[in-house]
Amino acid sequence: MMSIRRFGIHPLGKYRLPCPPFSEPKEILSFSYSEHRKICMDNRELKYYYAPQLDPAPCLFDGVDSQIQRDYMVNEHIDSLLASLCHLQKQAADPRIFQSDFVMFRGMLTRMFITPYTLRESWAMNATKLGSAIYIEEDLTSEKIADRRGSSDMHRKLTYGGYKFELLCMLNEPPNRLSPEKLEAELQNRHNAVVNTNTEYCSVFRTRLGAHSIISGAEIDCIDGEKPAEFPSRSYRELKTANVLDTERKVLMFERYKLLKFWAQSFIAGTPVVTVGYRNANGMLCGIEDIRTQDMPRRVREKPGMWTANVCMNFANMLLQFIKDCVVETGPEFQYRISYNSEDEEVQITPLGKCKPFLTEEFISKFSGK
Repeated sequence: MMSIRRFGIHPLGKYRLPCPPFSEPKEILSFSYSEHRKICMDNRELKYYYAPQLDPAPCLFDGVDSQIQRDYMVNEHIDSLLASLCHLQKQAADPRIFQSDFVMFRGMLTRMFITPYTLRESWAMNATKLGSAIYIEEDLTSEKIADRRGSSDMHRKLTYGGYKFELLCMLNEPPNRLSPEKLEAELQNRHNAVVNTNTEYCSVFRTRLGAHSIISGAEIDCIDGEKPAEFPSRSYRELKTANVLDTERKVLMFERYKLLKFWAQSFIAGTPVVTVGYRNANGMLCGIEDIRTQDMPRRVREKPGMWTANVCMNFANMLLQFIKDCVVETGPEFQYRISYNSEDEEVQITPLGKCKPFLTEEFISKFSGK
């Protein structure tokens, strides 16, 4: 019988240690999803930040029924991340670029970072080992698909409002390249543009947490100015939305939960600034705030019931070691389920035996010997 291995979350005090070493993320490649959800190994969907116009205040719910949505019923696994590594290999890149302990999208790392402070949120991932690297993907359930599509009309509007806010903050060209007339036309175009959730610009980067080397990929909302050749992540910017903070409870909930996720996402990818758009109950954009990623832990420090960066980082570091110790069977057909159960408040790793690989055939053929 295949045994289940368990990693207890508590006590949280065991993570209150100095932060483990963390290497600044270094981009090794970027790619785009086109308007038809085609993977393109270029920067065609890279957008450029230009602050949104607030007078008159735009409504983030406008156009919700005309949006073009990607097909959330399609499980994309980590295909695009694997395709980017295959593309990089064709460029005769330094083989050392591909040497890592883990390969996963940022969302999985974010989930690991924030688990000590989101104990009511269960999650599940799948893992497989090829060569010396462990590949991790989200276990996409029907409930998760329903959540992405919007489980209620208001949820659908709020999700859409995030995309709409992004549109209102972005240009297709660096603003310094635009004449005043062209800039005015771009601003008008973005106000009337149709939201298309197929499009994305993604950064693939290397980093290290503790003793664990990681290749990850993350959707990037936009960049400040031209993209530099070295460490473009230092110019990237995240765009987020939140309720107007007009009560103490709203401030508490924002700092306790939203800011935690904003920090983890941005810290992992090396993004220095998050621009938050504050909307009221009717979806009107009432204001924006630029929050530096490094300032987020300080903003909640010494406040009761809040989170700390060192607990997040130490938990993720220990969990990655636990995964390394458990995911040992090599071969893309051997899979493991990594799951956090909010009732038991523990992470379980269950061997699933032989399954249909979630790694692509192209990737397996190129990297099975590495």
